[in-house]
Amino acid sequence: MADLNRRQQAIMRQLNEVEHLETDTLAAQFSVTTQTIRRDINQLCALGLARRHHGGISVPAALANTDYQRRLQSHSREKEAIAQAVAARIPDGVTVMLGIGTTASAVADQLLSRKDLRVVTNNLKVAHRLGANPHIDVWLAGGKLRANDQDMVGHSVIQFLSRFQPDIAIIGCAAVSEQGWACEFTPDEAAVSETILANATARWLVADRSKWQRQAPVRVTSLATFDCVFTNYTGLDDTIPRVLCHHDVPMGEA
Repeated sequence: MADLNRRQQAIMRQLNEVEHLETDTLAAQFSVTTQTIRRDINQLCALGLARRHHGGISVPAALANTDYQRRLQSHSREKEAIAQAVAARIPDGVTVMLGIGTTASAVADQLLSRKDLRVVTNNLKVAHRLGANPHIDVWLAGGKLRANDQDMVGHSVIQFLSRFQPDIAIIGCAAVSEQGWACEFTPDEAAVSETILANATARWLVADRSKWQRQAPVRVTSLATFDCVFTNYTGLDDTIPRVLCHHDVPMGEA
């Protein structure tokens, strides 16, 4: 970042931590005008280091799907609050299908002490965590291993998952578009999520508010598809059934 001034370097350090920053917040933080911050943003976007969107900047889509451990730590308290709300609504004796992502892993953490559950997943972390409970039956789909994401994808995964009719299907997503679509970064990810939802009695989305401030290129399904959206995002259309998960952690400090 040798070609950037000190303020721009500080902006990039923050952006790498939280993946989204607001123009007004940055202007107040650095005690400069919003016009000055916009000039910084223009340069960062011209260099391909950031992506402009309404009200601020985010990481470029190609860089947004960061490694698993970093995503696990990002907004962790928000994800925990969402996972607690999800687990509280899962009754004993049902079959649950859990998809890819760290929020699904957080849901698995909240189910560790439960009994008489059947869980179907392609998420290695979910299978590993719930496999420690002898009262939970776990089915893990086999396919192409994505070590960086701790999951399995591919045709064999689709075939395996499509054999089940879960009571509850739970997926996360990489982003939610302005048009109200849950989106993923790759077609493989989107295909798995579509299959998980296809035969379920109830379809739930888990997504912390940062997902409304990111972009991903592959559409999965409309938010209207879901029976419930578990989130702490407050701008969701009132026509979408949701559980609003509150917490006391400011954005970017999870």
